[in-house]
Amino acid sequence: MNTADIDNRDTISFLIFSVNSRFYAINTDLVQEIAQNAKVHPLPFVPAHIEGVINAGGTAYVAVNPILLFPQKDIKEDPVISKQNFLIFRRDDDQFCMHISSIEIFYEVLSEDLKDIVQEDLLLYKNRKIKILNPDDIENRLLKDLAV
Repeated sequence: MNTADIDNRDTISFLIFSVNSRFYAINTDLVQEIAQNAKVHPLPFVPAHIEGVINAGGTAYVAVNPILLFPQKDIKEDPVISKQNFLIFRRDDDQFCMHISSIEIFYEVLSEDLKDIVQEDLLLYKNRKIKILNPDDIENRLLKDLAV
């Protein structure tokens, strides 16, 4: 998160959401919308973490499965996400989204408290450390994987 953005605002809002038993956070400025009950249209010859594309408002978005994109060492997880909810990232240059289970909470943090609550790429919420996602990192990973 850019510290210049922090200094110019009274509060920063995060969306905390789940993917099966995992929790993630994202700055709400980076979220365009949540598409519910979207149908995934599979694509051939793509990495396993790309589920396919969804149609939201007439625009096609590449759907990413975070369980397969961010595998956790020593933990065997079922990559199937039971609900068809997709977090669509606000992007100017591309269209992709993340398959999620549910929205947990919109969490507003006072800018003055942000440095105590956000450490590196983790958000401290209810004694839990939650990974803060950066869509640019996901885009870089997709570009790398699709270039092979």
